[in-house]
Amino acid sequence: MNVNAIHADLQQHFDQDLEDIRRFLRQPSISYTGEGIAETAQAVADLIAGLGGEAEVVQTPGHPIVYGELWQDAPKTLLIYGMYDVMPTDEDGWIAEPFGAEIHDLPGLGPSIICRGAVNTKGPLAAFFTAMRAIVRVEGKLPVNLLFAVEGEEEMGSRSFPAFAEQYAEKLKRADAVLFPFFEQDEAGMPSLVLGTKGMLYVELICTGGEWGGPSERGIHGSYNAWVKSPVWRLTRALASFVDDDENILVDGFFDDVHPLSEREAALLDQQIDAGRFDAGVFRDAYAVRRLKDSDDRQAWHRLFSQPQLNIDGLFAGYTGPETKTVLPHQATAKVDVRMVPNMDPDKVLAGLRAHLDRGGFTDIEIKVYNKYPWSKLSLDEPAVQAMIRTYQGLHGELELWPINPGSAPYYVFERLLGLPYVTGGLGHGSRQHSSNEYCTVAGILAFERSMVTFLDEFTRGPAAPQGEQHE
Repeated sequence: MNVNAIHADLQQHFDQDLEDIRRFLRQPSISYTGEGIAETAQAVADLIAGLGGEAEVVQTPGHPIVYGELWQDAPKTLLIYGMYDVMPTDEDGWIAEPFGAEIHDLPGLGPSIICRGAVNTKGPLAAFFTAMRAIVRVEGKLPVNLLFAVEGEEEMGSRSFPAFAEQYAEKLKRADAVLFPFFEQDEAGMPSLVLGTKGMLYVELICTGGEWGGPSERGIHGSYNAWVKSPVWRLTRALASFVDDDENILVDGFFDDVHPLSEREAALLDQQIDAGRFDAGVFRDAYAVRRLKDSDDRQAWHRLFSQPQLNIDGLFAGYTGPETKTVLPHQATAKVDVRMVPNMDPDKVLAGLRAHLDRGGFTDIEIKVYNKYPWSKLSLDEPAVQAMIRTYQGLHGELELWPINPGSAPYYVFERLLGLPYVTGGLGHGSRQHSSNEYCTVAGILAFERSMVTFLDEFTRGPAAPQGEQHE
């Protein structure tokens, strides 16, 4: 490919690309409510068709998955994984309409699109298509065959994706690798490359009145707390038993299978700290956090990649409306997520939570499982990973390697079910996912488009000699 010519074409058509991306972002696609899901799935199918490919909106027990093919008689095939669903927009503090895709000048960042999905991940998904469009304009065709698997339940734990992967395995296995397009530059412009992802266990803990006490069918007048125990107090005591005052996890056996970072991984993180690449102050400012659990930056940086977590996502019971209503609720619920590192097993972790509650006398508290999938890791020497490294080096000059993604994604489907290597990547910057004022920078979109073109060129030209040892 004539990469320079394609980059120039992207610059020439950027205003139109930007408007097309904003139009896609304006379409709501909230996985938990279903708002706009069908329309957005069709919009993704239309994007594939717009490149000359064939697309199918595959119905599932949940939200549709868009499968597509674009064959170019190329020697290599890339599977594009993506997600068109987003989180709800119920947080306080939005400075713009959450699906308005308005451009605001953010301090220290410049013009930025504020919109749910701007970074996670409808923005990168739409920008991938505009980048491919530029290649077609200049070259007449793409240098690779493309397969697409774009789901609408990633924010719900990718519940339908494993069954889809099994159903379409024969087609998907034709790929040489999987690409998850994403904006991977931080606020300072440094791109990162993750070599896997943590696993996910998402549950509800439900405490309902019954033989232990508490009203069992409906809330009652709050004054009867003199006689009747509260499910809310019981649930909060159970939750508090999971951790100590510093939020160190106290569940027996929780850390038994945790695989420590390799010496090489630990050394990489230390190099990043020594180079001043992690500044807790930048994180605190960006997320309005006044202090971290760890006062030492090195310890905090290592914890992010090496340790599992147990987090309360939501806690609710009884009356939560305006003013007052005295009530003793009959039920209290907490939403809890566990992020698991190698070599933790989701089923074993779940059993550990159940055993912990039972030992504490909370046998009545129900555990309802929503999402459960394992961690995944891959080799630094995979050709697709090396192609992304060369892309970053060529366009930016440097990058950071992260042992694992602190968040979660269903990469185990590719690694364990399909036997495919994968890579997440792309230049560009965005942040505040799952929060108010999610954004991506306008300049970052163009950088991302350029990086996608360069990555395809590096990927299709084949790997150079391995640049690193096998990743442990």
